[in-house]
Amino acid sequence: MRYHIRFKEIRQQKGLTHKDLAEGICGMTTIYRFERGDTAITAEVLYKLCQRLGVTMQTLFVDEESEYALIDYYLDKLREYVYFSHDDLLKVTLQDAKETINDNPASDIQYRNYERLYRTYTAIDFRNDDQFEASEKILLELISETKNVNLIELEIINTLGDLYLIMDRYEDALVLYHRHRERIMDFQHADHLDQYMIIQLHYGYAICLYNSFSYVQALDLCYRLLIRIQENNSMFYLGKAHHLMALIHIALGDSEPAKEHIAKCEAAFFLEDLDDRMDYHIKIAREAIEALAQ
Repeated sequence: MRYHIRFKEIRQQKGLTHKDLAEGICGMTTIYRFERGDTAITAEVLYKLCQRLGVTMQTLFVDEESEYALIDYYLDKLREYVYFSHDDLLKVTLQDAKETINDNPASDIQYRNYERLYRTYTAIDFRNDDQFEASEKILLELISETKNVNLIELEIINTLGDLYLIMDRYEDALVLYHRHRERIMDFQHADHLDQYMIIQLHYGYAICLYNSFSYVQALDLCYRLLIRIQENNSMFYLGKAHHLMALIHIALGDSEPAKEHIAKCEAAFFLEDLDDRMDYHIKIAREAIEALAQ
């Protein structure tokens, strides 16, 4: 049974209307569309609705068809909030997951990778709050524990790399990316790993090469990166890659290719509706290109 169907049955058993249940939490239409299976619902809203119904979220998800559906639901939401940089939703959902799964004595669900992913997202939450030391401590512990080449390891490495870049610790990031990139890309099944994670790994590595003045190596990696990005239709990283390539050409004193990459960068961010977030960076790059041309 799908969890939205179970939710509807429980609401009806409790004798609550959409209006009764939604009051102060969300709109009636949200519940109506959720029960029909037309739309998803955020973890924190679902948690509050379950509290009003007097049931746990585990009641909705754990059944004969999907023993781990509740954990999968939380992990999907956490990934979504990290990807779209919804920091507040990430924090609330981590707390909900802690209460519903981690600290719930009635929960006997065993999920091999949940604990490591939960700790990874906790590290991201610490990073968002500028608690860099706490974030790094968790990630270094996770890397020391994780020996296999898989999606989780990629996510941990990328998260630590991002943390080092935010802290301007480019040398540490370069060592991290170089060591793990070589090992992961030598892995015979690398093409079967999450391609978004592979793209993120290569982009972080290229950023580090650029910041260490290894412009030719960075540019070569960017061209390889473009192939993977275009194969996987990631407009966000397409824009970031072209922006980085423009910066590399500026550093090399090549104004014409820099202009081309900035134009492609703007087009990609426009399609992804991210152009406002990159306006400042694009403006700085254009000013640098104009200075080169004079």
